[in-house]
Amino acid sequence: MKFDKNILAFICLHTSWWNIYPPQDLAIIKTKEDIYSKWKYYLKNDYKEHKRVWLYMHTPFCEAKCIFCSCGSKKILWWNILNSYLEKVSKELEYFSDLFKNIKLNHAYFWWWTPSIYNPQQLELLLSSIREYYDFEKNAQFDFEISPHTITEEKIKILKKYWVSRITIWIQTMTKDSLEFNNRFQTWTEIKNAFSWIRKYNIENINVDLMPWIPWENLKSFLVNLKKIIELWPDMIHLYPFRPSKETLFSKNWYNYTNKDIKNRDLMYELWIKLIEKYWYYWVENDSWWKKDNARNEQEVDKIVNNCSILGFWYPARSYIHKNLMYFTWYDMYKKDEPIYMWIEMKKDDYMARYIISHFRSGFSLDDFYKEFKINFTDYYLKEIDFLEKNNIAYVKNWFLKTNINNVFDKLLFSKIFYTEENIKFLLEKFNYNKNINYIKKFKDTLSASYK
Repeated sequence: MKFDKNILAFICLHTSWWNIYPPQDLAIIKTKEDIYSKWKYYLKNDYKEHKRVWLYMHTPFCEAKCIFCSCGSKKILWWNILNSYLEKVSKELEYFSDLFKNIKLNHAYFWWWTPSIYNPQQLELLLSSIREYYDFEKNAQFDFEISPHTITEEKIKILKKYWVSRITIWIQTMTKDSLEFNNRFQTWTEIKNAFSWIRKYNIENINVDLMPWIPWENLKSFLVNLKKIIELWPDMIHLYPFRPSKETLFSKNWYNYTNKDIKNRDLMYELWIKLIEKYWYYWVENDSWWKKDNARNEQEVDKIVNNCSILGFWYPARSYIHKNLMYFTWYDMYKKDEPIYMWIEMKKDDYMARYIISHFRSGFSLDDFYKEFKINFTDYYLKEIDFLEKNNIAYVKNWFLKTNINNVFDKLLFSKIFYTEENIKFLLEKFNYNKNINYIKKFKDTLSASYK
Protein backbone atom coordinates (compact mmCIF):
# COMPACT_ATOMS: atom_id res chain seq x y z
CA MET A 1 0.00 0.00 0.00
CA LYS A 2 1.30 3.45 -0.94
CA PHE A 3 1.81 5.68 2.10
CA ASP A 4 -0.48 8.69 2.18
CA LYS A 5 -0.61 11.22 5.03
CA ASN A 6 -4.32 11.76 4.42
CA ILE A 7 -4.97 8.06 5.03
CA LEU A 8 -2.83 8.15 8.17
CA ALA A 9 -4.79 11.16 9.46
CA PHE A 10 -8.06 9.34 8.75
CA ILE A 11 -6.85 6.41 10.86
CA CYS A 12 -5.89 8.83 13.65
CA LEU A 13 -9.44 10.21 13.68
CA HIS A 14 -10.94 6.75 14.03
CA THR A 15 -8.60 5.11 16.52
CA SER A 16 -7.44 5.95 20.04
CA TRP A 17 -5.29 9.05 20.16
CA TRP A 18 -3.21 7.39 22.89
CA ASN A 19 -1.63 5.35 20.10
CA ILE A 20 -2.87 2.01 21.40
CA TYR A 21 -2.31 -0.84 18.99
CA PRO A 22 -4.00 -2.89 17.65
CA PRO A 23 -7.24 -0.88 17.26
CA GLN A 24 -10.08 -2.40 19.25
CA ASP A 25 -12.41 -2.25 16.23
CA LEU A 26 -10.86 -5.58 15.20
CA ALA A 27 -12.03 -7.40 18.34
CA ILE A 28 -14.21 -10.52 18.35
CA ILE A 29 -16.20 -12.01 21.25
CA LYS A 30 -14.50 -14.73 23.30
CA THR A 31 -15.24 -16.48 26.58
CA LYS A 32 -13.72 -15.76 29.97
CA GLU A 33 -12.21 -19.26 29.85
CA ASP A 34 -10.43 -18.35 26.59
CA ILE A 35 -8.88 -15.32 28.27
CA TYR A 36 -7.85 -17.43 31.25
CA SER A 37 -6.05 -19.91 28.98
CA LYS A 38 -4.17 -17.11 27.22
CA TRP A 39 -2.92 -15.71 30.54
CA LYS A 40 -1.92 -19.21 31.57
CA TYR A 41 0.10 -19.65 28.37
CA TYR A 42 1.85 -16.28 28.80
CA LEU A 43 2.74 -16.89 32.45
CA LYS A 44 4.16 -20.31 31.60
CA ASN A 45 6.09 -19.38 28.44
CA ASP A 46 6.87 -15.65 28.29
CA TYR A 47 6.62 -14.16 31.79
CA LYS A 48 10.04 -15.33 33.02
CA GLU A 49 11.68 -13.23 30.31
CA HIS A 50 9.29 -10.27 30.41
CA LYS A 51 8.23 -10.01 34.10
CA ARG A 52 5.99 -6.98 33.58
CA VAL A 53 2.32 -7.17 34.64
CA TRP A 54 0.26 -4.50 36.31
CA LEU A 55 -3.35 -4.40 37.43
CA TYR A 56 -5.85 -1.91 36.09
CA MET A 57 -9.20 -1.25 37.76
CA HIS A 58 -11.82 0.72 35.85
CA THR A 59 -14.71 2.60 37.48
CA PRO A 60 -17.17 3.54 34.73
CA PHE A 61 -19.67 5.57 36.75
CA CYS A 62 -20.38 9.29 37.02
CA GLU A 63 -22.92 11.43 38.76
CA ALA A 64 -23.19 13.38 35.51
CA LYS A 65 -21.50 13.02 32.14
CA CYS A 66 -19.04 15.84 31.38
CA ILE A 67 -19.71 17.44 28.03
CA PHE A 68 -16.04 17.12 27.00
CA CYS A 69 -15.75 13.43 27.89
CA SER A 70 -15.12 10.80 25.20
CA CYS A 71 -14.58 7.88 27.58
CA GLY A 72 -16.71 4.82 28.27
CA SER A 73 -18.84 5.57 31.31
CA LYS A 74 -22.42 5.56 32.54
CA LYS A 75 -24.41 7.99 34.62
CA ILE A 76 -25.43 6.50 37.96
CA LEU A 77 -29.15 5.69 37.81
CA TRP A 78 -29.29 4.35 41.34
CA TRP A 79 -26.54 4.12 43.94
CA ASN A 80 -27.02 0.39 44.66
CA ILE A 81 -25.50 -0.28 41.24
CA LEU A 82 -22.08 0.30 42.82
CA ASN A 83 -22.64 -2.56 45.27
CA SER A 84 -23.69 -4.85 42.44
CA TYR A 85 -20.73 -3.76 40.33
CA LEU A 86 -18.19 -4.39 43.08
CA GLU A 87 -19.63 -7.84 43.81
CA LYS A 88 -19.12 -8.78 40.17
CA VAL A 89 -15.65 -7.26 40.06
CA SER A 90 -14.68 -9.24 43.16
CA LYS A 91 -15.71 -12.47 41.42
CA GLU A 92 -13.56 -11.59 38.41
CA LEU A 93 -10.61 -10.73 40.64
CA GLU A 94 -10.92 -14.08 42.35
CA TYR A 95 -11.38 -16.02 39.09
CA PHE A 96 -8.05 -14.88 37.62
CA SER A 97 -6.12 -14.76 40.91
CA ASP A 98 -5.16 -18.44 40.91
CA LEU A 99 -2.95 -17.78 37.87
CA PHE A 100 -1.00 -15.11 39.73
CA LYS A 101 -0.56 -16.74 43.14
CA ASN A 102 3.24 -17.00 42.71
CA ILE A 103 3.71 -13.68 40.91
CA LYS A 104 4.21 -10.16 42.22
CA LEU A 105 2.49 -7.55 40.07
CA ASN A 106 4.41 -4.37 39.27
CA HIS A 107 1.78 -1.66 39.79
CA ALA A 108 -1.94 -1.00 40.28
CA TYR A 109 -3.92 1.70 38.56
CA PHE A 110 -7.42 2.88 39.61
CA TRP A 111 -8.94 5.16 37.05
CA TRP A 112 -12.08 6.40 35.30
CA TRP A 113 -14.68 7.74 36.35
CA THR A 114 -13.69 8.37 39.18
CA PRO A 115 -13.12 5.73 41.84
CA SER A 116 -13.62 8.24 44.64
CA ILE A 117 -17.33 7.90 43.85
CA TYR A 118 -17.40 4.77 46.06
CA ASN A 119 -18.45 5.21 49.67
CA PRO A 120 -15.92 4.20 52.38
CA GLN A 121 -17.35 0.68 52.78
CA GLN A 122 -17.28 0.06 49.03
CA LEU A 123 -13.76 1.44 48.76
CA GLU A 124 -12.62 -0.82 51.58
CA LEU A 125 -14.20 -3.83 49.83
CA LEU A 126 -12.51 -3.06 46.51
CA LEU A 127 -9.00 -2.47 47.88
CA SER A 128 -9.10 -5.31 50.39
CA SER A 129 -10.21 -7.73 47.65
CA ILE A 130 -7.26 -6.76 45.49
CA ARG A 131 -4.85 -7.15 48.42
CA GLU A 132 -6.41 -10.50 49.26
CA TYR A 133 -6.14 -11.99 45.78
CA TYR A 134 -2.93 -10.40 44.42
CA ASP A 135 0.57 -9.68 45.59
CA PHE A 136 2.70 -6.72 44.48
CA GLU A 137 6.33 -5.74 44.25
CA LYS A 138 7.68 -3.86 47.27
CA ASN A 139 7.97 -0.58 45.34
CA ALA A 140 4.77 -0.97 43.33
CA GLN A 141 2.99 2.28 42.55
CA PHE A 142 -0.70 2.37 43.49
CA ASP A 143 -2.18 5.21 41.43
CA PHE A 144 -5.70 6.36 42.32
CA GLU A 145 -7.80 9.01 40.59
CA ILE A 146 -10.19 11.21 42.58
CA SER A 147 -12.69 13.95 41.97
CA PRO A 148 -12.58 16.83 44.49
CA HIS A 149 -16.32 16.80 45.26
CA THR A 150 -16.50 13.04 45.99
CA ILE A 151 -13.35 12.60 48.10
CA THR A 152 -13.38 12.78 51.91
CA GLU A 153 -10.77 12.52 54.62
CA GLU A 154 -12.10 9.07 55.56
CA LYS A 155 -11.59 7.85 51.99
CA ILE A 156 -8.03 9.24 51.86
CA LYS A 157 -7.29 7.39 55.10
CA ILE A 158 -8.49 4.14 53.47
CA LEU A 159 -6.32 4.79 50.40
CA LYS A 160 -3.29 5.19 52.64
CA LYS A 161 -4.18 1.97 54.50
CA TYR A 162 -3.98 0.05 51.22
CA TRP A 163 -0.70 1.61 50.05
CA VAL A 164 -1.94 4.10 47.48
CA SER A 165 1.17 6.12 46.65
CA ARG A 166 0.03 8.50 43.91
CA ILE A 167 -3.24 10.41 43.61
CA THR A 168 -4.51 12.19 40.52
CA ILE A 169 -6.98 14.99 41.25
CA TRP A 170 -9.28 15.28 38.29
CA ILE A 171 -9.93 19.02 38.04
CA GLN A 172 -9.89 20.04 34.33
CA THR A 173 -11.38 23.50 34.93
CA MET A 174 -12.29 25.87 37.76
CA THR A 175 -14.02 28.58 35.72
CA LYS A 176 -17.58 28.96 37.02
CA ASP A 177 -19.39 29.11 33.66
CA SER A 178 -17.32 26.25 32.32
CA LEU A 179 -18.03 24.08 35.37
CA GLU A 180 -21.77 24.60 34.99
CA PHE A 181 -21.75 23.98 31.24
CA ASN A 182 -19.70 20.79 31.64
CA ASN A 183 -21.67 19.25 34.53
CA ARG A 184 -18.81 19.67 37.00
CA PHE A 185 -19.35 20.42 40.69
CA GLN A 186 -16.07 21.04 42.52
CA THR A 187 -15.10 24.09 44.57
CA TRP A 188 -11.76 25.54 45.60
CA THR A 189 -12.49 24.54 49.19
CA GLU A 190 -12.89 20.90 48.12
CA ILE A 191 -9.65 21.01 46.15
CA LYS A 192 -7.70 22.50 49.04
CA ASN A 193 -9.20 19.95 51.42
CA ALA A 194 -8.10 17.13 49.11
CA PHE A 195 -4.52 18.44 49.05
CA SER A 196 -4.56 18.83 52.83
CA TRP A 197 -5.82 15.29 53.50
CA ILE A 198 -3.42 13.69 51.03
CA ARG A 199 -0.47 15.39 52.72
CA LYS A 200 -1.80 14.69 56.21
CA TYR A 201 -1.69 10.95 55.50
CA ASN A 202 1.69 11.18 53.73
CA ILE A 203 0.62 9.89 50.34
CA GLU A 204 3.72 10.37 48.28
CA ASN A 205 2.64 12.10 45.04
CA ILE A 206 -0.14 14.39 43.86
CA ASN A 207 -0.90 14.83 40.16
CA VAL A 208 -3.45 17.32 38.81
CA ASP A 209 -5.27 17.01 35.47
CA LEU A 210 -6.28 20.18 33.61
CA MET A 211 -7.90 20.84 30.23
CA PRO A 212 -7.45 24.22 28.51
CA TRP A 213 -10.22 25.89 26.51
CA ILE A 214 -13.03 23.66 27.67
CA PRO A 215 -16.27 25.35 26.49
CA TRP A 216 -16.85 28.61 28.38
CA GLU A 217 -13.25 28.70 29.52
CA ASN A 218 -11.28 31.85 28.73
CA LEU A 219 -7.62 32.76 28.70
CA LYS A 220 -7.65 35.02 31.75
CA SER A 221 -9.66 32.70 34.00
CA PHE A 222 -7.59 29.68 32.99
CA LEU A 223 -4.26 31.33 33.83
CA VAL A 224 -5.62 32.70 37.13
CA ASN A 225 -6.84 29.22 38.08
CA LEU A 226 -3.61 27.59 36.96
CA LYS A 227 -1.59 29.91 39.19
CA LYS A 228 -3.81 29.00 42.15
CA ILE A 229 -3.20 25.32 41.48
CA ILE A 230 0.55 25.84 41.17
CA GLU A 231 0.47 27.56 44.57
CA LEU A 232 -0.80 24.25 46.02
CA TRP A 233 2.44 22.65 44.73
CA PRO A 234 1.26 19.40 43.13
CA ASP A 235 4.14 17.07 42.28
CA MET A 236 2.99 16.77 38.68
CA ILE A 237 0.58 18.60 36.39
CA HIS A 238 -0.98 17.01 33.32
CA LEU A 239 -2.52 19.08 30.57
CA TYR A 240 -5.03 17.60 28.11
CA PRO A 241 -6.08 20.08 25.41
CA PHE A 242 -9.79 19.87 24.66
CA ARG A 243 -10.52 17.63 21.68
CA PRO A 244 -14.19 17.70 20.66
CA SER A 245 -14.20 14.18 19.22
CA LYS A 246 -17.41 12.66 17.89
CA GLU A 247 -17.87 10.63 21.12
CA THR A 248 -18.27 13.72 23.32
CA LEU A 249 -21.61 15.22 24.31
CA PHE A 250 -20.22 18.48 22.95
CA SER A 251 -20.15 17.06 19.42
CA LYS A 252 -23.29 14.98 19.80
CA ASN A 253 -25.21 18.12 20.79
CA TRP A 254 -23.94 19.89 17.65
CA TYR A 255 -21.87 22.53 19.40
CA ASN A 256 -19.39 24.18 17.06
CA TYR A 257 -15.67 24.32 17.87
CA THR A 258 -14.36 27.06 15.59
CA ASN A 259 -10.91 27.87 14.19
CA LYS A 260 -10.81 30.75 16.68
CA ASP A 261 -11.37 28.27 19.52
CA ILE A 262 -8.55 26.09 18.21
CA LYS A 263 -6.14 29.04 18.05
CA ASN A 264 -7.09 30.17 21.55
CA ARG A 265 -6.62 26.65 22.90
CA ASP A 266 -3.14 26.46 21.38
CA LEU A 267 -2.25 29.91 22.71
CA MET A 268 -3.50 28.89 26.15
CA TYR A 269 -1.32 25.80 26.04
CA GLU A 270 1.79 27.77 25.05
CA LEU A 271 1.24 30.30 27.84
CA TRP A 272 0.63 27.43 30.26
CA ILE A 273 4.03 25.97 29.42
CA LYS A 274 5.76 29.31 30.05
CA LEU A 275 3.99 29.76 33.37
CA ILE A 276 4.55 26.26 34.68
CA GLU A 277 8.23 26.19 33.72
CA LYS A 278 8.66 29.50 35.53
CA TYR A 279 7.71 27.60 38.69
CA TRP A 280 10.32 24.88 38.12
CA TYR A 281 8.23 22.13 36.60
CA TYR A 282 10.11 20.06 34.03
CA TRP A 283 8.93 18.00 31.09
CA VAL A 284 9.49 14.25 31.45
CA GLU A 285 9.38 11.95 28.44
CA ASN A 286 6.29 9.71 28.14
CA ASP A 287 4.42 11.70 30.78
CA SER A 288 4.02 15.40 31.59
CA TRP A 289 5.51 18.12 33.86
CA TRP A 290 6.90 17.19 37.25
CA LYS A 291 8.76 18.66 40.20
CA LYS A 292 10.44 15.49 41.42
CA ASP A 293 11.77 12.30 39.89
CA ASN A 294 9.27 9.79 41.28
CA ALA A 295 6.11 11.77 40.51
CA ARG A 296 5.42 10.28 37.09
CA ASN A 297 2.78 7.70 36.26
CA GLU A 298 4.88 4.52 36.28
CA GLN A 299 2.15 2.46 34.66
CA GLU A 300 1.96 4.67 31.58
CA VAL A 301 5.74 4.69 31.20
CA ASP A 302 5.85 0.91 31.67
CA LYS A 303 3.16 0.48 29.03
CA ILE A 304 5.02 2.60 26.50
CA VAL A 305 8.62 1.62 27.16
CA ASN A 306 8.31 -2.02 28.20
CA ASN A 307 5.12 -3.19 26.48
CA CYS A 308 4.06 -4.46 29.90
CA SER A 309 1.11 -6.79 30.24
CA ILE A 310 -2.09 -5.33 31.72
CA LEU A 311 -4.60 -7.29 33.79
CA GLY A 312 -7.72 -5.15 33.58
CA PHE A 313 -11.05 -5.21 35.44
CA TRP A 314 -13.89 -4.43 34.43
CA TYR A 315 -16.10 -2.50 31.97
CA PRO A 316 -14.62 -1.28 29.62
CA ALA A 317 -11.06 -1.99 30.78
CA ARG A 318 -8.50 -2.71 28.06
CA SER A 319 -6.01 -5.47 28.85
CA TYR A 320 -2.92 -6.74 27.10
CA ILE A 321 -1.06 -10.05 27.24
CA HIS A 322 2.51 -9.59 26.05
CA LYS A 323 3.19 -11.15 22.61
CA ASN A 324 -0.25 -12.69 22.63
CA LEU A 325 -3.36 -10.56 22.45
CA MET A 326 -5.21 -7.43 23.46
CA TYR A 327 -8.66 -7.74 24.96
CA PHE A 328 -11.27 -5.64 26.65
CA THR A 329 -14.49 -6.19 28.55
CA TRP A 330 -17.89 -4.91 27.58
CA TYR A 331 -20.97 -5.16 29.71
CA ASP A 332 -24.51 -3.85 29.90
CA MET A 333 -24.35 -2.85 33.54
CA TYR A 334 -28.10 -2.73 34.02
CA LYS A 335 -29.04 -5.96 32.19
CA LYS A 336 -26.12 -8.42 32.22
CA ASP A 337 -24.53 -10.28 35.13
CA GLU A 338 -21.37 -11.25 33.23
CA PRO A 339 -18.95 -9.09 31.26
CA ILE A 340 -18.49 -9.70 27.55
CA TYR A 341 -14.86 -10.40 26.68
CA MET A 342 -13.63 -9.26 23.28
CA TRP A 343 -10.13 -9.92 22.00
CA ILE A 344 -7.73 -9.23 19.16
CA GLU A 345 -5.24 -12.02 18.70
CA MET A 346 -1.87 -10.63 17.67
CA LYS A 347 0.29 -11.98 14.87
CA LYS A 348 4.02 -11.30 14.79
CA ASP A 349 3.57 -8.26 12.52
CA ASP A 350 1.07 -6.84 15.04
CA TYR A 351 3.43 -7.30 17.94
CA MET A 352 6.28 -5.70 15.98
CA ALA A 353 3.98 -2.78 15.13
CA ARG A 354 3.02 -2.40 18.80
CA TYR A 355 6.68 -2.38 19.81
CA ILE A 356 7.61 0.25 17.20
CA ILE A 357 4.60 2.48 17.95
CA SER A 358 5.31 2.29 21.69
CA HIS A 359 8.94 3.33 21.14
CA PHE A 360 8.39 5.54 18.10
CA ARG A 361 8.95 8.96 19.60
CA SER A 362 11.94 8.10 21.77
CA GLY A 363 13.56 5.87 19.14
CA PHE A 364 15.11 2.47 19.69
CA SER A 365 18.13 0.32 18.99
CA LEU A 366 17.87 -1.86 15.88
CA ASP A 367 19.99 -4.44 17.71
CA ASP A 368 17.31 -4.64 20.41
CA PHE A 369 14.66 -4.99 17.71
CA TYR A 370 16.59 -7.85 16.11
CA LYS A 371 17.05 -9.62 19.45
CA GLU A 372 13.31 -9.37 20.09
CA PHE A 373 12.06 -10.48 16.65
CA LYS A 374 15.03 -11.98 14.75
CA ILE A 375 14.26 -9.59 11.89
CA ASN A 376 16.44 -6.89 10.33
CA PHE A 377 14.43 -3.68 10.83
CA THR A 378 15.94 -1.75 7.90
CA ASP A 379 15.24 -4.59 5.45
CA TYR A 380 11.73 -5.33 6.68
CA TYR A 381 10.59 -1.69 6.89
CA LEU A 382 12.51 -0.23 3.97
CA LYS A 383 9.51 1.65 2.50
CA GLU A 384 8.46 2.97 5.90
CA ILE A 385 11.95 4.30 6.66
CA ASP A 386 12.10 5.98 3.25
CA PHE A 387 8.74 7.66 3.88
CA LEU A 388 9.79 8.90 7.32
CA GLU A 389 13.09 10.25 6.03
CA LYS A 390 11.41 12.10 3.15
CA ASN A 391 9.09 13.77 5.66
CA ASN A 392 12.00 14.61 8.00
CA ILE A 393 10.37 12.64 10.82
CA ALA A 394 12.80 9.81 11.51
CA TYR A 395 16.04 8.32 10.23
CA VAL A 396 18.42 5.47 10.93
CA LYS A 397 21.88 6.33 12.24
CA ASN A 398 24.46 4.09 13.94
CA TRP A 399 22.00 1.23 14.05
CA PHE A 400 19.42 3.32 15.92
CA LEU A 401 16.05 4.70 14.81
CA LYS A 402 16.04 8.39 15.72
CA THR A 403 13.16 10.86 15.38
CA ASN A 404 12.75 14.61 14.97
CA ILE A 405 9.31 14.55 16.57
CA ASN A 406 8.49 17.44 18.90
CA ASN A 407 4.69 17.36 19.00
CA VAL A 408 1.84 14.92 19.38
CA PHE A 409 0.53 15.44 15.83
CA ASP A 410 3.66 14.03 14.21
CA LYS A 411 3.92 11.22 16.76
CA LEU A 412 0.37 10.02 16.17
CA LEU A 413 0.22 10.60 12.44
CA PHE A 414 3.47 9.04 11.29
CA SER A 415 3.43 6.09 13.66
CA LYS A 416 0.35 4.85 11.81
CA ILE A 417 2.49 3.69 8.88
CA PHE A 418 3.42 0.69 11.03
CA TYR A 419 -0.18 -0.54 11.18
CA THR A 420 -0.41 -3.75 9.19
CA GLU A 421 -1.83 -3.41 5.70
CA GLU A 422 -4.68 -5.73 6.67
CA ASN A 423 -5.69 -3.46 9.58
CA ILE A 424 -5.42 -0.29 7.49
CA LYS A 425 -7.74 -1.72 4.82
CA PHE A 426 -10.21 -2.80 7.51
CA LEU A 427 -10.34 0.71 9.04
CA LEU A 428 -10.67 2.46 5.67
CA GLU A 429 -13.64 0.27 4.76
CA LYS A 430 -15.32 0.33 8.16
CA PHE A 431 -15.25 4.13 8.51
CA ASN A 432 -15.82 4.95 4.80
CA TYR A 433 -12.61 6.71 3.79
CA ASN A 434 -13.16 9.45 1.18
CA LYS A 435 -9.99 10.56 -0.61
CA ASN A 436 -11.59 13.91 -1.45
CA ILE A 437 -11.78 14.98 2.20
CA ASN A 438 -8.83 16.68 3.90
CA TYR A 439 -8.46 14.48 6.98
CA ILE A 440 -5.06 16.01 7.82
CA LYS A 441 -6.69 19.34 8.68
CA LYS A 442 -9.54 17.60 10.50
CA PHE A 443 -7.11 15.68 12.69
CA LYS A 444 -4.79 18.62 13.27
CA ASP A 445 -7.74 20.71 14.45
CA THR A 446 -8.44 18.17 17.21
CA LEU A 447 -4.99 18.73 18.71
CA SER A 448 -3.01 21.54 20.20
CA ALA A 449 -0.22 22.07 17.67
CA SER A 450 2.37 22.51 20.40
CA TYR A 451 1.10 19.76 22.67
CA LYS A 452 4.02 17.53 23.62
